[in-house]
Amino acid sequence: MILDHIDPYSDKLQSLQQLRVTIEIGMDIQIKIRDTEWYIGPLQGKRLISKNNGDFMHMFETDNPDEVLNYVIDGQRIRDQWRDVVIVSM
Repeated sequence: MILDHIDPYSDKLQSLQQLRVTIEIGMDIQIKIRDTEWYIGPLQGKRLISKNNGDFMHMFETDNPDEVLNYVIDGQRIRDQWRDVVIVSM
């Protein structure tokens, strides 16, 4: 499984696919992008993203992980800046 290759001592993912799978299987993920923390997780059969523990919350229309990866933060889709994502917790 692709998640078996996540380095437990690193705060970075090795591929966009690893981020996609964590979202797809419904893990609670807390990430940091440019010094702002974001939470991504499941809620009532859908997904949500929340900024700074509730300052802002967006509920996605479906549970499709691509909808989350296409979400724009600071002018770029998450999928386009995955290398800059710092994993706070999973």
